[in-house]
Amino acid sequence: KSDLMHHSWKQDRGYSPTIKLPMPDDTEATIKAGDTIRILGLHIDRKLTFNQHVKKMAQKAKVATMGARILANTICGLSQTQLRMLYRACVAPIMTYTCPVWWAGKKTHVEKLTKVQNEALRHMAGAFRTTPTKALEVEMAIPPIELTLDILTEGYANRLHRLKHTNPVVERMPEVWRCDKEIANPPPLPSRKKTRGGKNMKLTQLERISRMTYCPLAGENIDPFISPPWRRTAKDQGPRLTITGAPKKVKKNEEAKRHNGRIRRLERDNTQVIVYLDGSKREGIAGQPESMGWGVVGYHKGQEVFTVRGCMGHKAKVYNAELTGLEKATTLATEYAKRHRQVKHIHVYADNTAAVTLAYEPKPALGQLQMFNITHTVDKFLEENDEHTFSIKRCPGHKDIKGNERADVEAKAGTELRAQDHTTLTNAKRGVKERALEKWREEWQKTPPAGGFAIANRLPPRWKPREHVTHTPREVFSRLTQCRTKHAFLGEYYARFVPDEHTGCTCGGGLQTREHILQTCTNYDEHRHILWEADEQMELGILLGMKKGLEATAKFLAKLGAFTKTGKRREQKTTPEEEDNENDEEEERWWRRMEGDREADFGLVEEDDEEGRREETRE
Repeated sequence: KSDLMHHSWKQDRGYSPTIKLPMPDDTEATIKAGDTIRILGLHIDRKLTFNQHVKKMAQKAKVATMGARILANTICGLSQTQLRMLYRACVAPIMTYTCPVWWAGKKTHVEKLTKVQNEALRHMAGAFRTTPTKALEVEMAIPPIELTLDILTEGYANRLHRLKHTNPVVERMPEVWRCDKEIANPPPLPSRKKTRGGKNMKLTQLERISRMTYCPLAGENIDPFISPPWRRTAKDQGPRLTITGAPKKVKKNEEAKRHNGRIRRLERDNTQVIVYLDGSKREGIAGQPESMGWGVVGYHKGQEVFTVRGCMGHKAKVYNAELTGLEKATTLATEYAKRHRQVKHIHVYADNTAAVTLAYEPKPALGQLQMFNITHTVDKFLEENDEHTFSIKRCPGHKDIKGNERADVEAKAGTELRAQDHTTLTNAKRGVKERALEKWREEWQKTPPAGGFAIANRLPPRWKPREHVTHTPREVFSRLTQCRTKHAFLGEYYARFVPDEHTGCTCGGGLQTREHILQTCTNYDEHRHILWEADEQMELGILLGMKKGLEATAKFLAKLGAFTKTGKRREQKTTPEEEDNENDEEEERWWRRMEGDREADFGLVEEDDEEGRREETRE
């Protein structure tokens, strides 16, 4: 297997000579040069523009989108929520494949991929082809494709903190990522030199990505090989080490009652030490950033014996504060046990299940340093005496548990302390989506309201679909979307896009408009009380742009045939049927598309073969 492609930035008009390779049987094989070469699914062209890769991925994603259209139409099949899940799992990964390699904000790439996403959005929402896609992006909670590419690229930048300094990727990055250590395998190409003007050349894609995240010396780094296969696990400690998360199917009040009873029994024993910890977040106020704090409180025989608090600043999250508090609690409890030899058993309680269950055994995951210190401290305490036991358990938070409430007070006080500027990987990962959502909302606010969706455009973008999307049947949701965008079976829509259609209402009320159907049409007076309950004035901004109004409008449409082609109610089908004409049309269209792609590929092969024969004839 061999492929050939010439890399060239010159205007050589695609000059691509062939090469001849000697074979074991003393013959020569002629290798023709192509315009692209495929390596690990990435199509590389001769000028490294990645235009061909994006084009091929867009075509592949479009075929997948057309295949999904067979599974649902505007009446039956998969719901809009299931179609959204299918798009995110099967279509979006195709378009964004290897995007950290090629994504640099190029508009031509965005245009090709946006066309595919727009087609998928219209199918998900059951909208007309003329529907503006900006409204559908907000409706289906799917961001513009450029934001998706930014999120994935920045996510890759954060994953660089999980690599060892000997990794080939890190060896091709700035020296700060290698901590001044020598390169084990130097890159085959020389480093870039300065130009004649003294300016540095354009950054490589990897160098540009490395600037999207924090400096390795100023934040958390993950060692991928911290845990050897022969490490001691929690099971190896047997009953001496107990790690318990939240119990299943138990209410918090009952769990708190049991916990308080257990603590009262432990307080009577001189050999027991009980430690509570908690993390807290202070919201940013008066221009000050938010702050994370932690607090630890220890008890022996019912008396408070030690307390400590701390702050992690604004570049961490509550999970980091909980894990840091757990690390401090473990250290303080074992030190107290050393000073008081009668202490044999330590019990640590936290209200964060993730921190409790992940604290022991360091993993290549967030909070690795705290996990390592906790594991080392616990193992050392258990090795000192065979009678020692250690338990890390979850307790319900804010349920009148004295120790938990006391730790919460210390944690809130800890948020007011000054902290060292240290970035956690948890904060960096969450910050990627937070910044993307903020940018999406800024663009949404800057865009002036226009078109039929302007009066309904009151719900800002967010990452999860709203209730009227997840709880409305497929057929009703399609009509609801068409009504909100004003691209529906309406007389005013026909007057604009389909002038040959009749524009009057069947009730004889003149031009059929959205306001007429919802507010005054006599055909639907029987169920208009549903809309009155949401708003007595039946203002369209409330009915189509507010939560209570959308719920009422969905119920109203479910009772009637408003915004349908015939004006009659359509029955919701639970499963697609073979006799479904709309489904058959989509399937036939999809197969035609597949056959067209095969013929196009076969035609390209024939053209290449014909060109090769002409070259052989000239020789």
